[in-house]
Amino acid sequence: MAREAKPGKKFKYGLETVLKVRGIKEKKEQEKFAVKKREYLTEKEKEDQLKTKKKTEEAEIRQVLKPGPVSDFEKVMRRHAHLGVLKGEIEKQMEKVIEASQKLEDQRSKLVSAMKDKKIIEKDKEHKFDDYTKVMQDLEIKFLDEIATQRFMHEKLEKEKED
Repeated sequence: MAREAKPGKKFKYGLETVLKVRGIKEKKEQEKFAVKKREYLTEKEKEDQLKTKKKTEEAEIRQVLKPGPVSDFEKVMRRHAHLGVLKGEIEKQMEKVIEASQKLEDQRSKLVSAMKDKKIIEKDKEHKFDDYTKVMQDLEIKFLDEIATQRFMHEKLEKEKED
């Protein structure tokens, strides 16, 4: 249960430490997310580099085959074998990219969860503060009514004494 607000007391949120802990957890999850995103981007960049390298190699083979009869067939076969190796590397890299993407999404869900947890506590703090201000306004109105009543009674007594 919430503590009763007393006149002259400053608002103090009872779960402030929980809010701080949730804020720290959110920052850590953001840092982890940034690391996972960097890992994903580096893996994606490696994949793009391998694809570019493969396209370059394919273009070179086409240039060698374009003029007509091939003078060095063994060289063409080595390049073709190298393309097969590149294709395997690209497939492995694509798997790494997919894995990094999955880790990124897992971390994103953890980050969203941490943000929601913090937001819940922040909303609770806002509601408690609103309740506190309402109670303080009610106390102030009660105090002013009491002063007005006393002044009225005092003036009434003064009139009766004069009469």
